[in-house]
Amino acid sequence: MKKIIKILKVIIFLVVFVFLILFIIGIFSRGCREKKQDRIYTYKPEETKEYVPLDIVNPMGTKVDEESIPDEEYSDTLEQAMKNPNIDIPPEDDYMRNIDKIIKEFKSEEYIAIYFISEKGKTEAATTFAKFKIKELEGKQKYVFLTKVSDKVTKDTKYGLKTSKGIKLQLTLSDTLQDLNVNPKNTRFVYGVVPDDNIYSLKIEEQQPDEIVHFELLGQDFYLWYYLNLTSIE
Repeated sequence: MKKIIKILKVIIFLVVFVFLILFIIGIFSRGCREKKQDRIYTYKPEETKEYVPLDIVNPMGTKVDEESIPDEEYSDTLEQAMKNPNIDIPPEDDYMRNIDKIIKEFKSEEYIAIYFISEKGKTEAATTFAKFKIKELEGKQKYVFLTKVSDKVTKDTKYGLKTSKGIKLQLTLSDTLQDLNVNPKNTRFVYGVVPDDNIYSLKIEEQQPDEIVHFELLGQDFYLWYYLNLTSIE
């Protein structure tokens, strides 16, 4: 009889133990799912409205009359166009004029925009998104610089801003300005750059990015995401 009681106790212990293990696994799995769901970044505008792009080039300031740019200011290559002394780059950051590596290129009949890396040794680098006007001169395409946005990165750069908040800020800015859009009259171009591979779950107004481009900078991973023409959902 005692032997039977011992066997029953062992069986009960094993059943309780297995139940506890399954319970713990269930909580962990649910936590992982919830955490993963929290990393799915979504964005919906507070108010749906018809999109009207702003004028390109310094939309918040003095407009550039592109047609009045002298032909002699056009260059044969984008590299030469970035050497224009009128581009607002401090002397200590002069290396940012160098197009060391192009991450992505966008082009239309009138404009070309490139997102590129400029390197300064092994401890500092910069990314630049620059837009140029294209003009046919002497039987070939030539370029003149219009506008840019740059971001400097160092080896010890820390990113305290959450990816979800970073995306919202980048989206709002690019959506409002449209200064780097190569088809500003017909499309709604938005983009951003984040150091987080969870960007692959991004959806804005229920739409996935047209492309997510992974690149490395000073040993760190970054992701350029963009929509060529984001459509508002009614």
